[in-house]
Amino acid sequence: MSTFKPSLLTAALIAAGVSHSVSAQEQETAKKNEEVEVIEVRGISRSIIASIDKKRFGDTVSEVVDAGDLASLPDISIADALSRLPGVTAVRDSGQSSQLNIRGMNGDFIQTTLNGREQASTSGYSAGSRWISFDQYPSELITQAAVYKSPKASLVEGGVAGSVELKTANPLDADKTHNFNASARFSHNDAASDIDADANGERLSFSYQGKFLDETLGFGIGAAFLNQPNSSVEFSGHSPEGTRDIDGDGEANERSFNGYQYRNSVGTDERLGLMSTLVYQPTDNLKVQFDYFHSTFDSEDRKNGLNLEGLSRSSDLYDLRNAKLENGFLVAGDVYITDTNGPWVEMRSEDQSTESTTDSFGLNLDYSTDKWEISFDLAHSEGEKTRRDMIASMHAYEFGTATLEDGTVVETWQELSNQYFGFEHQSTDAAKLVLGHDYTDLAHMRLGDWEQFPHKYTDKIDSAKLDFKYHIEHDIISSVEVGVRWSKREFTDQRSTFRWGAREGQNGYRLPNGEIVTNKNCEFNHQNHACVPHDLTGFVTVKNGGGFDYFDLDMIGIANSVFGAGNYEGQQTWEHNWTLVESGAVKEEVTAAYVMANIDTEIGNIPVSGNFGVRAVRTDTKSIGIQQIQGDEVGDSITDDNGVTRTDYRHVNYGPEYTDILPSLNLNFRITEQDQIRFAAAKVMGRPPVNQLRGGAGSWADTANDGVSRRYNVWSKGNPNLDPFRANQMDLSYEHYFEDGGAFVAALFWKNIESLIEDVTYFEGEIDWSSIGLEVPEGFVPGQYQTTRNNDKGGYIRGLELAYTTLFDNLPGVFSGLGLNANYSYTESETTIDGGSNFPDLQLDLPGLSKHVWSTTIFWNIDKFTTHLNIRYRDEYTYLGATPGGTTPTTADEYTVVDWQATYDFDNGIQTVFQINNLTDEPNTSNLGSSLRTGEDKVFGRQYFLGFNYSF
Repeated sequence: MSTFKPSLLTAALIAAGVSHSVSAQEQETAKKNEEVEVIEVRGISRSIIASIDKKRFGDTVSEVVDAGDLASLPDISIADALSRLPGVTAVRDSGQSSQLNIRGMNGDFIQTTLNGREQASTSGYSAGSRWISFDQYPSELITQAAVYKSPKASLVEGGVAGSVELKTANPLDADKTHNFNASARFSHNDAASDIDADANGERLSFSYQGKFLDETLGFGIGAAFLNQPNSSVEFSGHSPEGTRDIDGDGEANERSFNGYQYRNSVGTDERLGLMSTLVYQPTDNLKVQFDYFHSTFDSEDRKNGLNLEGLSRSSDLYDLRNAKLENGFLVAGDVYITDTNGPWVEMRSEDQSTESTTDSFGLNLDYSTDKWEISFDLAHSEGEKTRRDMIASMHAYEFGTATLEDGTVVETWQELSNQYFGFEHQSTDAAKLVLGHDYTDLAHMRLGDWEQFPHKYTDKIDSAKLDFKYHIEHDIISSVEVGVRWSKREFTDQRSTFRWGAREGQNGYRLPNGEIVTNKNCEFNHQNHACVPHDLTGFVTVKNGGGFDYFDLDMIGIANSVFGAGNYEGQQTWEHNWTLVESGAVKEEVTAAYVMANIDTEIGNIPVSGNFGVRAVRTDTKSIGIQQIQGDEVGDSITDDNGVTRTDYRHVNYGPEYTDILPSLNLNFRITEQDQIRFAAAKVMGRPPVNQLRGGAGSWADTANDGVSRRYNVWSKGNPNLDPFRANQMDLSYEHYFEDGGAFVAALFWKNIESLIEDVTYFEGEIDWSSIGLEVPEGFVPGQYQTTRNNDKGGYIRGLELAYTTLFDNLPGVFSGLGLNANYSYTESETTIDGGSNFPDLQLDLPGLSKHVWSTTIFWNIDKFTTHLNIRYRDEYTYLGATPGGTTPTTADEYTVVDWQATYDFDNGIQTVFQINNLTDEPNTSNLGSSLRTGEDKVFGRQYFLGFNYSF
C-alpha cells in the first residue's frame, strides 16, 4: 500500500497515545515528524477527533464514538453518545436515551455486540424482544462504540439497519503500568419536587487497569453505579375503538379517544455495571483474554392519577353535550354518565417497576505468526427482566339499602350517580379537564379493582467462533480470512395474572346472611375474596401535581388488607387461557461460515483498500408452546396454578429452517492524502422480533362454509414460520480530512427491503395448514387463522448524510480552542406499515423513520477549562407503543434536546464537572394525526449534575 504523510490529526493522536488503525510505516513517518507542532486533544475534543480517526482508517462505512480514557464521556448511557452520530437517533424513555434507530429503522433491525459477541436483550415491555436497551450499558465502562452501516463478511449477521459494536478496554494497551479513574457526580431533577418525587441522585464510577509480569499480564476492573430520579408528569389518550355518529347526521363515521389518563410518575432508576478483563500475552504471538460484563437495572415506576375511560361505549349509556369536532374527531365535549355500564371516572394507581439483569462473559485465544493469525472465541450472554404491572382503580360509590321482590332488605353499593366531566383538547399538550365531583373525597371513594399481570422474560445465548487469517503477497489481495460461528439462543416468556373487582367499578348487594351478589363481573383467582368496594382510609395520601389532586395509594398495604398477604400472587389459569398460551419459548440455532479477502492495491496512482466476501448463515427456529384443539381429540394433560387440568391443548414445537447467502463489498479509494471515496454493497438479513415468533395458540369451533362441517379456528400472537427481514443495500460517501483535525463527510445510502411483518386473518380455504406446521383435529376442516405474516410491502429506504467537524485553532487567543461537530441526515422510504386502530385505512412510515435529523456540538478548550453544548433534533416518526399483548403505532412528535457540560482540570489529576441534560425541558409528545389529537405528553424536567473525575 502506498504510504502518505500523516495529517496533524494523525500525528496528534499518535503523540497522545490514542490507538488507531494505521500502518507501521505511517507511525514511523509520524515519529520522524515529532518536531511538528500538533494540536492538543483532550476531553470531549479528544473523543470527537479520535472518533474521526477511527472512521478514516476503518474498512467499512461506519461511525465511531471513541471514549479514550474510561469515564471520559459525559453521558448517562452509551445510547446518548451514539445518538449524536450521523443517521443515528434515540427513543427517549424516562427522559433518557434507550432504544436506537439507525437510518430510519428501529431497534428490531439492529444487531448489537459487546467485544464482538452477540448480546442478550432485556428491552421487552409486554413481550420478549431482540433490540438492546442501551441504558443497560454505562458509558463509563465502554471505551469505544462503533456503528457499522455497511457490513463485512466477518461481522455477525443481523443488522439490516446497521450493527453496533461496543468495546471494553484492554489493560495491556493502557498508557501506564497502573491506571486509575474515578468519578462522582450528584444529580438533581428540577421537576421532581413538583409531584413529591425524590429529586436527588448520584452517579459513581471507578476503573483500574494494571500491567504485571513484565507487561505480559493485564488486569482491568471497573464499576459504575447510577441512582437517579425517574419522574414525569404524563398525559395520554386511550386509543379509539371504532367509529360512531357524534354529529347526529345519521352517519357513524366520527371517532374519539376512548378516554384520557393523567398520571404523575415517581420512582428511581438504579443501575450497577461491572466490567472485568484479564489478559495474558506472554509473547507477541499468543494472547489469551477473558472478559466479563454485568449490569443490573432496577427502575421503580409508580404512577398515580386520574383515568377517564369508556367513551367508545354505546351513546345510550351517557349524554355527550357541547361536542366539538375537528375533521371528524371529537376534540371537546361534556360527558354526563347516565348508566353504570357507561364511561367511568377513577383514581388509578399503577406499579410498572422493572428489574433487569444482564451477564456476559467470553474467552478469546489469539495466536499469530508472520504469515497467519488464528482466533477462537467462546461466549455466553443472558438477560432476565421482570415487570410488576400492578393496577388499582378507585371509584366514587354511593351506599344504601334496597328491598328485593321477596321483601328482603339488602345493603347496596353502586357507582355514584350524576357523575360528569368535560374535556377540551390542546395543541400538542394535555387536554384540559373539568370534573364534576371531588375524587379525593373518602366519603365516596373506594377500591373497586386490584389486578396484576406479572411479566418475566429471559434471553440466553451461547456461542463459539473460529477465525483464521492468512497474509499473502499479492498485487491486489493482502490477506484472506475464513471463519465459522455457532450459536444457540433461547427466549422465554412467562405470563400470569391476578384479578379482583371490575375495572369499570362494582355494583351489587349483600344479603342478610352475608352472601354477596354482583351485578357486574367481579374476577378473582379462586381465593374467595369478597367483591365489595374496600375502604381506602389509611391507605391513601392526597397529593397535588400536574394541576390536580390525586391519590397516592399503598398498593401492597391495601392488597394485604383485602386479600391477605400471599393471597394475590399472579397465576397461570385456564380462566385466562392467554396466560398459558402466551407463555412459551423460542429457540434458535445458527451456524454461519464466511470467507473474505482484504484488498490493498492501487488503481492508477490511487490506493484502494477494503474487502469483499460472502457469509452463509443457516438458521433453525423452533417455537415451543401450547395449541388448543377441538372435538373429541384428547391432547396433553396440562394443569394450571389453580390445580385445574385440561386435555384440550397439546404441546407444540415447530418452526422453519432457512439459509441466507450474504455477499458484501467495501472499497475505499484514497484520492489524495486528505480525500477518499467509499463504496459498499451488501445483502443483509435480520431475524423477526421474537414476540412475533410465538407458536402458542388458542382456538374456537364453529360451522364451516358448507353449513354442515365442524370448523377449527385458531388465534395466535405470533407465527414461527415468519421469514427474516432481508435487504439489498449500497453506500457511497466522500470524506475530506483537514490538516487541523477536522473532516467533512457526505454520504448517500440506499436499501431495498423485501418484506415486512403484519397481522393477518386467513379465512377458510385460503392457506394450507400442513405447510405451516398446524394440525387440524380429526373431524374438523381448517377455518380462520389469526396470526402474523410477511407481507409484500417492502421497498426502498434511501437518504443523505452530511457531517462536518472543524477546529478553529487559527483564531486568536482563547478562541483558538473552539471547535464544531455537526451532522445532518435526510431519510425517505416507500416502505409503510398499516396504521391499525389508531390510523384506520392509513399507511404509516416505517417505525423509527424521521425524515430530518441533525446534531450539533460546539466545544471550547480554554487552558484547563473545557465546555461543550450539544443540540439534537429529530423530526416526527412512527413509534410502536406498548399495549397489552402487543404494540400499536402512533406518531411521535419532533423534538429538540439540549445538553451542556463544563469541566475544569487541576494539576493533581482532579477534574470538576458541571452538566445539565435536557436544558430546555423538552417533553415527549405524540399524536394521532394532528396536534389536537395528542396521544401522549410526558414532561421529565431538567437533570443537573455536579461532581469530579480523578485519575492517576
